[in-house]
Formats: sequence, C-alpha cells, structure tokens
Amino acid sequence: MKKEYHKLLILSIIGISALNFNVNLRENISNQGNIFISQDNTSDVIVDEIISDSIEIDSSSPNINNTTSQDSSSSQNSSSENSSNNVNNNSSNSSNSSSNEIKPTKKVKVYLNPSVQTKNLYVNNLGTEAEHMNDIVEYMVKELITVSYISLRYNLNYLSLSESIKDSNNYGSEIHLSLHSNAGGGQGSEIYTPIGKSHFGSYIYNEYTSKIGDFKKRGVKETSALYEIKNAKAENRALLELLFHDNVKEANFIVNNKKKIANILTQGIINYIEEFYLNIY
Repeated sequence: MKKEYHKLLILSIIGISALNFNVNLRENISNQGNIFISQDNTSDVIVDEIISDSIEIDSSSPNINNTTSQDSSSSQNSSSENSSNNVNNNSSNSSNSSSNEIKPTKKVKVYLNPSVQTKNLYVNNLGTEAEHMNDIVEYMVKELITVSYISLRYNLNYLSLSESIKDSNNYGSEIHLSLHSNAGGGQGSEIYTPIGKSHFGSYIYNEYTSKIGDFKKRGVKETSALYEIKNAKAENRALLELLFHDNVKEANFIVNNKKKIANILTQGIINYIEEFYLNIY
C-alpha cells in the first residue's frame, strides 16, 4: 500500500513539474513572439519613413513604387501610391505651367530706312544727314540682328525713297521706321505717323525723348502729306526727325551720340514688339 502511495506521489510531482515546464515554455515562446512582432513593426515604421522621405526628396526616382511594393504592407502601398500620384500630378502641373509660358512663335518683320539726303549739310561742316542717319542704322542693325523674334531688313545701299519704300512693301514689313534730322532754324524732335495710326510712333517717340536729354519736344504729328508715310504699307510706320542739324548744339549731339541714339531706338522697337506682338509683359 505504501509502495503504491509513493508511486502516485512521484507521478503527481512529475506531472506538476511537467505542467509548470510547459507553461513556462509557452510563456517564453509567447514573449519571444512579442519581441519579434515588436521588432517587425518597428522595421515597418522605419521603412515607411524612408520611403516617404525618398518621395519628397527625389520625386523622379523610378524605383519609388517598386520599393514601396516590396517593403510595405497593403495599407502602406495605398499611402505610397497616393504620394506617388501626388508627385506625378505636381510634375504634370509643373510641365503645364512651363508650356503656358509666353514664347515667341513668330518673327516680326522690321524695316529701317535712313535718310539718303546727301546734300543736307550739318552746321560747321559736321557731315551730311544721310551720313549720320546711315551710321545710326548700322548700329541698330548690329543689335537687332541678334534678336531671335525679329526679321530685319534695312536700306544701307542708298536706295532712293521710292525704291526703299517698294523694298519695304515687298518685304511685307510690319514695322517701318525712317530716320531723319531736321532743318529750318528750329529746335527739338518730332515724329510723323499715319492719321489714326500713331500708336507705334508715339511709343518710339516717348522712348526716345525720355532718354536723349533736355531737348524740345515738338510732338507726334499725324499726316498723309509725307510720301513715305503715305506709301509705306507697314501697319506700324513712322518717320522720326531726331533733332535739327542746323542747330549747333543739336547737330553736335547727334554726331557725338550716334551709338546712344541707336541703342535707345533699338530698345524701343524691341520693347514694342515684346509688349504688343508677343504679349510678354
């Protein structure tokens, strides 16, 4: 009887020990599982942050979507895809904005026609009207030929008035500017334009008179009497009388400032084209 009791006691002790071992084993496995899961969750968070940073820093990377697909859960995929779509949309909007920028799509035809009046002498033997007007146009040509949206033609061959106007019309000029210096005992500058079409002339005149200094402004004069204004067909045409070449002060100014005058007129033409032909401003 005692032997059987001892056997039962031993078996009970063994059973209790086995049960405790099994419980401890399960707890250890469970705890290890929790540690693993925690580490995995942390890893997922870190991956997600790296992916988000890579999208913000380098939106053009072709591997962003692939990385997201490989390293993230389905919910993270959805988030990353939305981020990727936002990047693509921003890129598309940027492209559209760029395409909407104003770019010159045509060349504006400009004709320059300096005086060929070789017998109009400057005071104090300072040269002739034709000589100095041609010099100014030469300076203008050097500047204007570098402008991509201007197609330039000019009379530096001393074509007669009727021949140069015919040349301008055959060219299909949109802007026609004639340069002269005045005489007759007066002072200052003036510009002639067609009747009812003084917009271009007024623009150039304001540019010119605002930058040459303190000279009398005789104004913008609409006319149909001048041969060049009447017969040139360019929509925007004008004849500018720079100053009086029989006035000592004004003749000297023209002779000594030809490059400056050319630059002022050139910039006036460029500004006019950009504003009213190309709508850049």
